[in-house]
Amino acid sequence: MKKLITVLLSILILVGCTSTPTATMTEEEMEARIDQKIAEKWDAFMKEKDEEKKDEVNKESKEEEGTQIADVLYYIHKLKDKDFTSTYGGENEKVWYTAAEELGNIGKESIPFLIKNLETKNDYERALTLYALLLASQSDDVKVFTKGEYIEVNLDFDASTHKEYVDIAKAWWDKYKSNWE
Repeated sequence: MKKLITVLLSILILVGCTSTPTATMTEEEMEARIDQKIAEKWDAFMKEKDEEKKDEVNKESKEEEGTQIADVLYYIHKLKDKDFTSTYGGENEKVWYTAAEELGNIGKESIPFLIKNLETKNDYERALTLYALLLASQSDDVKVFTKGEYIEVNLDFDASTHKEYVDIAKAWWDKYKSNWE
């Protein structure tokens, strides 16, 4: 499990550390370049994952874990997509932030990736990352060891609040991160 998390965190770091596109690139070209890098890292991850599966006695459990991590990576990537939403509520319409909600539903397994994603430069993505952390830290599989203490932040697109919220999230992580080792 540690090796898998290390590999996935390395993927996120490598994707985040790719060279900055030049100013002449269009937004579509930048997205395509990022998607290409993610696809390359994903392929490498899946190859290594396939090799690990052959060595594991409990293939079913490992497969479920791999699917969950794949879901986490997918939804982390979708956090910055402003179109990855839906609405509900009729006359009193509200926005459903699909990626953040799904990461919250995944719970414990999404938290290390979300903590790493707090480093994003994208304010919209950071706001939804914080919101996903709020939800995931209230998951039943997390409450077991936090005794109900969760990351108390709000969904706030005002970037001036993010530093305080990131500090709250990181303090919570420092307190409970041993539960992921």
